[in-house]
Amino acid sequence: ALVRTVDKPRVATGEANGLGIKDKLGTGVSRYAGSPRNRIKNINNAIRKLNGLLIQPGETFSLLEALKPFTLDGGWFPELVIKGDKIVPEIGGGACQIGTTTFRMAMNSGMPIMERQNHSLVVNYYNDLSNGNPGTDATIYEPLPDFKFLNDTGNIMLFEAVNDSEKQMLYFTLWGTSDGRAGSYTPPVVHNWIGAGPEKIVETTDLAPGARNCQAGHTGAVTSFTYIVTLPDGTKKEQVFTSRYRALPKICLVGVAAVTPPTEPTLGTEGPPPPTPAPTPTPTP
Repeated sequence: ALVRTVDKPRVATGEANGLGIKDKLGTGVSRYAGSPRNRIKNINNAIRKLNGLLIQPGETFSLLEALKPFTLDGGWFPELVIKGDKIVPEIGGGACQIGTTTFRMAMNSGMPIMERQNHSLVVNYYNDLSNGNPGTDATIYEPLPDFKFLNDTGNIMLFEAVNDSEKQMLYFTLWGTSDGRAGSYTPPVVHNWIGAGPEKIVETTDLAPGARNCQAGHTGAVTSFTYIVTLPDGTKKEQVFTSRYRALPKICLVGVAAVTPPTEPTLGTEGPPPPTPAPTPTPTP
């Protein structure tokens, strides 16, 4: 059975019908299986902020605006995020699961995508459910990048966010008044895999000598897929999204002992000078 871990929607069914919200426009799905506790807490916090949200006609919906403030008071917990060559805990980690699911929802609803950035690394949470390939993800990080789409339907839309906590699946749906368009996207294709490369060792005095703390490597990739909007008259609009994910080798911090610098001698404590060598006798001719 579908387990909802969301609050009651902000808009009741009767109110929604009165606003012309009667058609399911499209649904986006993602899987977050294996997520740690704080990541799941952050996912549920995002759902509470999004479920029942109304998007006005002509509005460019900003996911960052809908989810902030990214603070403890805003309901967010520290969890892992990608920062350069490091994957470190930070307030709001895991919000990209929301970005990815919203991106897929917007495409399956046929909405114009105004802003989208893929992750810098291939992350299994965001691989497409159709074939397991990377390419249909969307990252967010305050203040940038954001994920944005345009409500160009001419009617109010309702954002429904549902969490099946048993299957660890997210289902995001846009409701509104259909104008007959249909949105879809092709399974992502990997054009090139990029090897992670040899393990990188970084010596540190922050660990006990000989201790190791390793961060897993990531294979890079170049992928693409096609977003298709079929209009009521049968014409199609297509947009190709190309994503480039960099490779990152396995990085291991290895503890080493701190090096004690040599002590500089103090004036007046050098000790007695070495003895003066005796003169060499001059031979007699």
